[in-house]
Amino acid sequence: MARWFRSEHMEYVSLIVNEDAANDCLADLGKLSAIQFTDLNPDLTPFQRRYVSYVRRCDELERKLRFFGNECDNFGLNLETAGDIDSFLESNASIIGRAGSALSAS
Repeated sequence: MARWFRSEHMEYVSLIVNEDAANDCLADLGKLSAIQFTDLNPDLTPFQRRYVSYVRRCDELERKLRFFGNECDNFGLNLETAGDIDSFLESNASIIGRAGSALSAS
C-alpha cells in the first residue's frame, strides 16, 4: 500500500523510457504503489492527447464484441472462453509460426 505522508522521503526524477517498453515499465512501477506522475502537457485537453486514437479503437472493439455477444445470445449460441492469452498462444504456436513465416516470405 502506498504511503503518502509529508514526512515520507521522496525524490523528483525524470524517467525517459522507450515507447515500446513504456507499458511494461509503467505496469511494474504501478505494482510498487509508490509512484506519482506529473503531467508535462497540462494545457492539452484529453482529446488532444496522442493516445486518444488508441482509446477510441478499444472502445469500438468493445462495442463490436458486445454486439456479437448479444447476437449470440439472441440466437441461443453458447460461447466458450478461449482461456488466458498465454495458453492460447502456446496451443496455437505452430499456426502462429506458419503465419509469421508466410508473412516474412512475401
